[in-house]
Amino acid sequence: MEKEDLYAVMDLNKECSQGDVRLSYKNLALKWHPDRFSEENERDEANTKFQSIQRAYSVLSDSNKRMLYDIGAYDSDDDGDETGMADFINEMVTLMAQTQSTGDETLEEFEKLFQELLMDDVNQLKTPPSSFPYTPFNGTVYGDDLSNDDIPNKVNLDSY
Repeated sequence: MEKEDLYAVMDLNKECSQGDVRLSYKNLALKWHPDRFSEENERDEANTKFQSIQRAYSVLSDSNKRMLYDIGAYDSDDDGDETGMADFINEMVTLMAQTQSTGDETLEEFEKLFQELLMDDVNQLKTPPSSFPYTPFNGTVYGDDLSNDDIPNKVNLDSY
């Protein structure tokens, strides 16, 4: 299913202001409100248009949703879902906006920073939490004797 162009639904362009979004919503909502139509087929068409206008307004009037929509990362299925891709991208954009850049960074410096961040994550995965009661298996096998002579109370399998 092809996604509708929210700006086209609202008769707006991408450079519109929040005031333009509100004004367009007000005019279109008044024009297409289903209660303004008496015939059933007109009312159904108006209801469909009105719902599209409301969806478009809910995205374009919210600066975070609008930014995600403009970059192609907005997914209406993620609304209310704290683990959605839109939330991840929004968090990344927020963090990037908080970071001060000197403008002198090189690609190699960014690559080094990324590797450091990645290695921190990898090391966290390798290290069990302090509440973890067992030591992770490190590949070392203790002793070469597999006869189990050093195990007390062993069962003699030869007698069975």
